[in-house]
Amino acid sequence: MRNTILIFSSLLIFLTSCGQTKKDSKKAFDFYSLVNKQIAFGRPAQQNFIDKLTSSLLAVKDNKNAVVDTKELELLFDVAKTKNIERQSSLGKIVEFDNDINYKGATMEYFKSYNTLYEDEIPKAISIFGEKSEDRFERIGNLLMPKLAITKQKELALKQAQKNFEAKYERTVKPNSIRTNGDYEYVKLKHLKYKLTDIKDGTKIELMSFSGGDSKNGEDRIYYKQFIGINQSNGDTVRILALAAMQDYDFEKAQRIGTFKNFRPNGNEIVTSENEFIIFNRNQARVENGNYKIAFGLLEFAE
Repeated sequence: MRNTILIFSSLLIFLTSCGQTKKDSKKAFDFYSLVNKQIAFGRPAQQNFIDKLTSSLLAVKDNKNAVVDTKELELLFDVAKTKNIERQSSLGKIVEFDNDINYKGATMEYFKSYNTLYEDEIPKAISIFGEKSEDRFERIGNLLMPKLAITKQKELALKQAQKNFEAKYERTVKPNSIRTNGDYEYVKLKHLKYKLTDIKDGTKIELMSFSGGDSKNGEDRIYYKQFIGINQSNGDTVRILALAAMQDYDFEKAQRIGTFKNFRPNGNEIVTSENEFIIFNRNQARVENGNYKIAFGLLEFAE
């Protein structure tokens, strides 16, 4: 059930130099980032509702007399429905970048596939959960599956559009594994204006950019590599500062999902010194120069 209605993980963008013009590359990057951000925006609320719906279905399947907390289900449903409406409104303001690929259009069709489901079938399903009948599982399954099949088709079309966009704009969306010293600049941490954000260990981060850079930590200097990515738990775009000597990333594998591990050099105390530097990659300037909340930590990647 869960696999039927999960959104496919977004293929987020690594901006690099390319054969296309810089103007075209920036437009492609900006467009793809904006669309992906709308996908990520609705994901946490939608997944919370889907998880509760799934667990409720399993409960009445295993125990025909199981009591379902319909109030909690309704609250989660209301949030998911509101977020889906909001992201459709935001997506509608984005101009399609490539009409042949129709990535925005495929995304909008996917979002809209939930509209009738949320207006009709889901409220009916919640009502059935509140009954004392013994055929709740069968009735809810028969009610939801036809619309979920349509949603699945829209989801597959969205995934295909993502793949097509990546294939056509490969040099824009795939990382360049070659980095030279001239690509980097080093900014003192104390000169960067920022606000800290708390991210729980185990949170998944969808990557938009990675600075790279040499691990030059020594007795007199500390360097931080940086990731820019989307916190999957709430849709926020964040900057992860990772100690250069401890953080690895395989450009060849181009992993796009990292697992956050909290690591503050000074614990909860915010202390900066003259010898702490953040590595900025000039090739990623349009992303890295944004104003994002910061978390100190490491990202771990599945083999």
